[in-house]
Amino acid sequence: MRNILYFIVLTILLISMSAALRSPDDPKYVENEILVKLSPGISSQDADNVFKTVGAHAIQVFPTINVFRLQLKSDVTVDQALKEVRLLSNIVYAEPNYIYSIEVTPNDPNFDRLWAMQNLGQTGGLAGADIEAPQAWDISVGSPAVIVGVVDTGIDYTHVDLAANIFTNPLEDAWANPSDPSSGNGIDDDGNGKIDDWKGWNFYSDNNNPYDDNMHGTHCAGTIGAIGNNGVGVAGVCWQVKLVPLKFLDSRGSGSTSAAIDAILYAADLGVDVLSNSWGGGGYSAALEDAIEYANNKGVLFVAAAGNDGTNNDDLPNYPSNYETINVIAVAASDHSDKLAVWGSDGGDDNNDCGLICSSATAAVPGSNYGRTSVDLAAPGKNIFSTAPGSDYTTLSGTSMATPHVAGAAALLLAVQPNLSVTELKNALLSTVDKLDDFTNKVVTGGRLNIAAAVKSVAPTP
Repeated sequence: MRNILYFIVLTILLISMSAALRSPDDPKYVENEILVKLSPGISSQDADNVFKTVGAHAIQVFPTINVFRLQLKSDVTVDQALKEVRLLSNIVYAEPNYIYSIEVTPNDPNFDRLWAMQNLGQTGGLAGADIEAPQAWDISVGSPAVIVGVVDTGIDYTHVDLAANIFTNPLEDAWANPSDPSSGNGIDDDGNGKIDDWKGWNFYSDNNNPYDDNMHGTHCAGTIGAIGNNGVGVAGVCWQVKLVPLKFLDSRGSGSTSAAIDAILYAADLGVDVLSNSWGGGGYSAALEDAIEYANNKGVLFVAAAGNDGTNNDDLPNYPSNYETINVIAVAASDHSDKLAVWGSDGGDDNNDCGLICSSATAAVPGSNYGRTSVDLAAPGKNIFSTAPGSDYTTLSGTSMATPHVAGAAALLLAVQPNLSVTELKNALLSTVDKLDDFTNKVVTGGRLNIAAAVKSVAPTP
């Protein structure tokens, strides 16, 4: 259950890209690999001996959480290996390497298309069914001192509406050509094991080019931090912020638990303040939960999409949004009439709507997931216009689009009050929602994000 202490005081999908869908026949985990956590104090030699007993060897280690990624022999199945490993001593847990997938008043010329920021009824919805962004911007438009990691398909870091807000690692030698990752000096200047990670990292291919070859991550990044008041395109929740591309999903929108863990640990050690996670679909992973807890201990807020099947997460958990780690905020999607979003309904640009492709056999109505005790709040997630690769723009729908609104809101609060703890930041976002009938008993707070109220709740008294 979601921690209610705060109130006492997707897979989106790329709607226009059917290639992002996974076939029902595809594996739900990486074949011939498992993740294993050993008891503390086990030497590397003893670890190797343990792994050899089941015919496996380590191909990756996450020392901060003592988890090993193991390669199995070709004739050993994941189920067989797990049964054998779990019988061994000194094993804390062993699990599959699950596969996850994507969940989908400035002078900017397309600001009128951003109903989520300011809803005047321009899309046929209910006027005022928005996050009150202009009122928040009267107080702050963000800060480059706040860092948001986008754990996704990457970001088009050359996009005209994003480039100036992309994080650059001050401890790494800069690329000679800012658009060409191969132009670095080839040296791991900061000693973190990632050579020339000047603009984030590609954890799927294990290289320093986190460019978005899908669209999903760039769209989410624009909602968080497209440059505002620049006379171009759109405005993000934060006009000023630093975005770190953390690419762990491939061009189809699929990625493994181990890659997600790598991205989260990297971001936590980098000093990221907020992580935006518009993905889900794998099973429960203790290793992934350990990584999220590690991020919590580093002061990182973890914002996660609730899922797009129209199901109750109280009954059918969705991960990572269902983890009970204190830094997790689970986000449902609302529409332009302040209703729980249903894909392919009530107008809008339904040619780019998740409802056309995101249904599930378990969903009575394909739409946003919900959960009275497991989903924290709603945020706009239907027919959201934002950035796309190639300095382009497009409309997508889903809890993937709701999540970056909350991640951006968290960043804006930190711009106003940089010393907020994770608990204080989460409480400020959840305690200031607009209470709405459609979200009563559907989300913990019973409401939809109100960024203006949240900002005012932490702003210094004049």
